Amino acid sequence: MSGTTAPQAGRPAVALVTGGGTGIGRGIALALAQRGTAVVLVGRRREPLTAVAQEVRANGGHALALPTDLTDAAARQLLVERVRNELGPLHLLVHNAALLSSGPLSAQPLATVEATIATNLTVPIALTQLCLPDLVAQQGQVVLVGSTTSFVPLPYLALYSATKAGLHSFGNALRHELKPLGVHLLIAYPPTTATPMIAAMRARARQQPGGRFFQPARPEAVGERIVQALIAGKAACHWGGGEALLRLAYHVAPQWVDRLLYGQRRRLAAMLGATVPSAAVPMANGDGDDLR
Repeated sequence: MSGTTAPQAGRPAVALVTGGGTGIGRGIALALAQRGTAVVLVGRRREPLTAVAQEVRANGGHALALPTDLTDAAARQLLVERVRNELGPLHLLVHNAALLSSGPLSAQPLATVEATIATNLTVPIALTQLCLPDLVAQQGQVVLVGSTTSFVPLPYLALYSATKAGLHSFGNALRHELKPLGVHLLIAYPPTTATPMIAAMRARARQQPGGRFFQPARPEAVGERIVQALIAGKAACHWGGGEALLRLAYHVAPQWVDRLLYGQRRRLAAMLGATVPSAAVPMANGDGDDLR
């Protein structure tokens, strides 16, 4: 952050981190707390939030665990009011919480579709809007956690890809609105990270040819890098490696990547625990030959 103290003398800056109980959210919260920021940890499950809050306090930091269903508009309003009353105005809003729904769209219950869109896209938009008065008043910051799928949509991750692409567009447009108001916005595009959300995928990947080379990033390292990018005032935080190459290839030669993804769809489905329909359906543009 640009500073670790609020305008009110002696009070730490306040950061709200969604999905702060595990994975990247926990990593971001710990990195912020180490720099003197008071972190508000938000998520559905009380236990992991409480554990991270205790970890922060054990290291001399300030933390508040607030289990909240962020898809509930009234709950969002109460959350923001409680943070303001107990800790003061918000300086930093980190949107990390996400649902990873995988498998063919035809197999996704409507409730899963709606929950994924709500958690991954609607909540960041609505919560940002709700927090803007504080963020503008404090010349604050917003962090959106995107994904490689923000740029490269993956089969059997259609919902996740769509919401992360939407978050990417939302953030890049909103940045121009917020800059004149003194609010900085950062979008992070972390690599595949060793979070509970992808634990099962990691185990299945190791059963695939070459799967032993599948090494997700450490969430603590990812969180630290995001906070460093925030302090540096960057607009985006990218990583290198294979996912960066895939992103570049999709930008330069999207049809080639489409063919590659279609050819690798069964392997990807196996990693996700999804079942591929048995009927072979060629891609409409004629570029979908199976490359197996």
